[in-house]
Amino acid sequence: MTLEPIVIDQTEIAGWQGVSKRAILEDTPLRRELLAVHPALEKRQCIATPMAREMYRTFKMAVLLGERGAYYMGSPDDGRTSALRICMQLLDNEYPKIASYYHCSTEVAILSEKVALQDMLSSAGHEALSGTVIPLRERLVGKIVDDLRRRGSGHTAVWCVDNAHNMQQRELEVLADLQHRLWECGVQLLTVMMTDAGSSAAGNTSNSRSCVALLTHFFRKKIKLRGLSKPEDLSEILDAFDTLEFPEGTNVRWTEFFLPRAYANGFRLEGEGVHLYEAIAHCFPDPGNAAPTMGVLFSAIRWTLLRSAGFDQGDFHLLPQDWSRAVNYAMFNGHYVPPRLQT
Repeated sequence: MTLEPIVIDQTEIAGWQGVSKRAILEDTPLRRELLAVHPALEKRQCIATPMAREMYRTFKMAVLLGERGAYYMGSPDDGRTSALRICMQLLDNEYPKIASYYHCSTEVAILSEKVALQDMLSSAGHEALSGTVIPLRERLVGKIVDDLRRRGSGHTAVWCVDNAHNMQQRELEVLADLQHRLWECGVQLLTVMMTDAGSSAAGNTSNSRSCVALLTHFFRKKIKLRGLSKPEDLSEILDAFDTLEFPEGTNVRWTEFFLPRAYANGFRLEGEGVHLYEAIAHCFPDPGNAAPTMGVLFSAIRWTLLRSAGFDQGDFHLLPQDWSRAVNYAMFNGHYVPPRLQT
């Protein structure tokens, strides 16, 4: 009997320390593989935007002070979901003993306590969703308590609700009951809710008064998040492309990966913040009354990086019209509807 030889990639042994920059920045099979998975091209962006950083300051303060919770309001296209996830990641990095859970509320009717518990169990990462109300409730409490035990001596958990304007009375009642039961187990469950600006979590319920009373149980004040409002916001985001590295441990920056020669000669995306802001302000629908969306912004940056990679030279630079073309592309890509689906 013959056995196939076992091949172990060098990167599995020593990470990326044994891989030269040349293999990543020049036209090699490895570079082509990395291009397909580069985080700069992912639609689910992982950059801490100015809004996310401002949100994290109040987010962390509420957690450390043991407040009831926090209630944030933001526009749908301002990257509020990404900001919420980034805050959870920052909290986990800074305070690993605190467990956090992401739960997205939907418009689907929650007509029973069992359905609400199953939905929350799924968000907590529990696979067993069958059973009656009592076992489901005990399973959810046990899951959070066990997660905190694995993290050490932590006694604080954070339940983050996205699209909280969709929450219904049954969900709020189950969440309040979960807080009470965890408190009896020595665990404090704080709630962070993210909703549309101008909406409330009581909007989709039949008994608004009781829901408003429930909401006051979870937080004391509402915090309005701002979107992109000045060129410095864009410069801060572009600076992240100049400083984040991929793959980790190679010291290859995101901008450098796409434009190695220009980067070596001093080119940085951070200096393009004003030109990008002007292009968005000129091209965006209803300028002055609508802030540029995160989707348009990151799509324009991705398009620019990919297109510019083919023109990489030591004296490479971007022109204002390059950003205008990128923003126009991003807007068309985001609002395009196939003819057969148009009404």
